[in-house]
Amino acid sequence: MNLFGPKRPLAAEEWEWQLAGFRWLLEEFEGLDKHRAGILATPDGACFPDSKQTGDARAAELLAQIMTIADIADWPVRLVLDDGEPELRAVSQMHALTPETGWAMGTFQMVEDGAGGWLAEIVASRQQIGNEAALVATLAHEVVHYLLSSTERPVPGGEDCHELLTDLAAVFFGFGIFLGNAARFSHHTQGELGTQYGGWFVAGSQGYLCERALMTALAISETLAGRDPMAAAPYLKPHLAHDLTQATRYIAKRDIFADIGAIDLCEYGAPAVARA
Repeated sequence: MNLFGPKRPLAAEEWEWQLAGFRWLLEEFEGLDKHRAGILATPDGACFPDSKQTGDARAAELLAQIMTIADIADWPVRLVLDDGEPELRAVSQMHALTPETGWAMGTFQMVEDGAGGWLAEIVASRQQIGNEAALVATLAHEVVHYLLSSTERPVPGGEDCHELLTDLAAVFFGFGIFLGNAARFSHHTQGELGTQYGGWFVAGSQGYLCERALMTALAISETLAGRDPMAAAPYLKPHLAHDLTQATRYIAKRDIFADIGAIDLCEYGAPAVARA
């Protein structure tokens, strides 16, 4: 036993569930070669260039770019922007919190297209248009719901883990930087509900996996893709870059391919499915 080596970044059960999730994703979405053909989306303009579009049109443009990265650019979709906001819970005269259970700021459902077919309807909050990176995280999560709707096998852990697996899959499909940076947020409001300082200081969470879990998933995903996970660090909040470093060091000391291959998905309620 090496008492001074890198420590596992997650508790044993959560770590093994992530390995199961990655095995399931590789099996469902064309394997390692397909994964390595994808990219890691970055917020430097390479994936989401500056645009003259504003408002709802800009949100639709971002959605199209996300679907291109996810390799489903031709799948039918309809984006609906609404003016909803998360419910705030006041904790003092100056501070408010959003629910700690996490909030995705979006929804996904399959609906009839009016011509005898189906399309995905993605609903997102219009308030996020002012924070494009957070909007990308929201839309990526919902696009991945669309991808997962094409599968038939239960996700590891069953339906209770579906949203967690959706976050994990969003990292797998290249959006880990955005989900990590958006997982927790804080800002001052400009409304009239707060104090003489101009509003509440609002803090909360978005999504389902915690920051450390997202950074662990990012390190695993990039390692599987044959890329250096630490290339993501300059785009991350400093504490996330630290978490990514810790996870990357641990993974570098292991054979992550063997770890994933050793997982028995039957133990997670996702038995093998015969493929045509």
